[in-house]
Amino acid sequence: MSGPVLHSKFDSKNAHLASIILSLDTHQVQVKSVHSTQASLNTSFNLDKSNKVSNLTWISTSQDSVEVLALCLENGGILIYSPHTNEIISELTTSANVAVVDFHYSVVTKTAWSCDVQGGIYEWDVISYRLLRSFRISEIVESVESINRISSCLYNSEPHLLLASNSIYLYEIKTKQIRRTFPGHIQPITSIVSLANNMFITSAIGDRFMNLYELNKTTTKAIFVAHAAVSSFCIGSNQNESVLAAIVETGSVEVFNGPLSDTNLPSATPLKKKRKQVGAITHSSNSTIKLSRSSEESRNPQDVNLVINAISSDGDSLLFTWMESGTIPFFDLIKWVGSGNYLLDGNKTIIKNKADLKQSQSSSQYGHDVAASKLYNESHAVVNDGTSLADLEDESDGGTLAEKFDKLAMNKQQPQRKKKLEENRNGMSLSIILSQALQNNDHSLLETVLQTRDPQSIQNTISRLNPYSSVILLDRLSERIQRQSSRFSQLNYWLKWILVIHGSVIASLPNLNSKLYSLHSVLAKKANTLPRLLELQGRLNLLYDQSSLKQDLNKEEVFQDGEEEDVAYIEDLDDAQFNGEIDVDIDEVSSSEESDVEFEDEDDDDDEEQIASIDELENASDVEV
Repeated sequence: MSGPVLHSKFDSKNAHLASIILSLDTHQVQVKSVHSTQASLNTSFNLDKSNKVSNLTWISTSQDSVEVLALCLENGGILIYSPHTNEIISELTTSANVAVVDFHYSVVTKTAWSCDVQGGIYEWDVISYRLLRSFRISEIVESVESINRISSCLYNSEPHLLLASNSIYLYEIKTKQIRRTFPGHIQPITSIVSLANNMFITSAIGDRFMNLYELNKTTTKAIFVAHAAVSSFCIGSNQNESVLAAIVETGSVEVFNGPLSDTNLPSATPLKKKRKQVGAITHSSNSTIKLSRSSEESRNPQDVNLVINAISSDGDSLLFTWMESGTIPFFDLIKWVGSGNYLLDGNKTIIKNKADLKQSQSSSQYGHDVAASKLYNESHAVVNDGTSLADLEDESDGGTLAEKFDKLAMNKQQPQRKKKLEENRNGMSLSIILSQALQNNDHSLLETVLQTRDPQSIQNTISRLNPYSSVILLDRLSERIQRQSSRFSQLNYWLKWILVIHGSVIASLPNLNSKLYSLHSVLAKKANTLPRLLELQGRLNLLYDQSSLKQDLNKEEVFQDGEEEDVAYIEDLDDAQFNGEIDVDIDEVSSSEESDVEFEDEDDDDDEEQIASIDELENASDVEV
């Protein structure tokens, strides 16, 4: 597909068009409504630079269900994108990190199937988005190494898979065996569509041929030959008529009328015609549809042949789309049948004038709906409050001094109130900026938000953030922590409040172990150092307590050395010594006193002897007197 449009496909109801557009070095998912009444669902989503889309498929589980997109990635993952919420609601991952080439939802098995370039085939549950089974085509057919496209069908009332590489293999799911092998194309097959009445049709890359097969036969039923290599095709029916429309590499559409009419022929043919019926029936296109500018507006070769990006059958009409200004899709219908007659015969050129994008766009440059009320403009602004200078009357400068002070105090309080309101709104403004950074994959804006270190602002931001956006933020944080472990202290508060506030939503996601593996490894490495840090903290506390105790003991010793010793004075003993009645050495008295102080709990016998000596001294003093 030429230009910035890499892939483009209509949904099953022909209500929306999904496109993968190359935007600088990233892939952008763009979903546009076919009808202007559904303009509110027009969305665009920028993928990460590492996510390159190899294919896309609409998933419709029922007639009334909301369709989502499956984006096959070159790194081996599958993203489930919801246009109604404009976010990735799930991610399917396998152990093989190779490009996923196709994703198919089967109405037969009510499950989804995917295949990769190494021949891996996987079955998925579209409700819980978990892997049900997996196998490789090389385990069944040794000569086949890869599968390019996958489809499903009912054969003998049993569900089967159509596995296409260069040939097509009919695989029975129940018995896990190849039932039939159909001859294919020289080049790898790029499209396979199952039809009613046990038929399917295929096309290959760079091939002008589209082959029609019957499941009951291993030969080609019919071959449809285009004038150029086929890029994509669609097939439709209306009552007894059918049509095959193929987009070729030149950007035009080649139409084949009645491709399924040959199946109504009787199986028995005359003997003389059997030899002629051995080969497949070959059909050439009945009509070629081309878009072009008028001769007045043609300025370059691209204006002569506008590229048609996608086509689909919508009842008795063909719905197709082309791009204006490179990224804006436009749609048109052309009838192919009416009153039982085919209306497309011969070459047809449809003139498309350059669109007036200002009038045709349902939204303005800033995403405002044109049908809604106008945005704010000074020319139609209405002032509901304030004073008009024309009606201003002369007022006296009267008023008491107290009233002037009250007015001055009120003026001082107003800036404080505005400051408080701004502080309270910081969380909401950060959440809006953070959501924009995550949705647009703006790394610089995300880094600006993550520089916030205020715990209250971080808590307010996470509490107002969408739970599914918090999962994306958790992945971004784990990537940054894994690259720079020194930023863990900075991002710690963000991790904390994400797990506290949105932990229940994160725990309910599928494949949680694989998503949080990198973050778990970083946190586990951090947690392994905790016992050693606690041991070191205990030793440091012990050393600190010992040093504090030694300082306290040194202070007590210095205090005791600085005090004077207490002197015990006994008057009777001094008088007896003065009169010469007893001879007592002062050193002995002091030593005895010290011994009394140091050993207060001596035996009772020693205490009685001391008391007796004191009594004798008292009696002696009485006799002398």
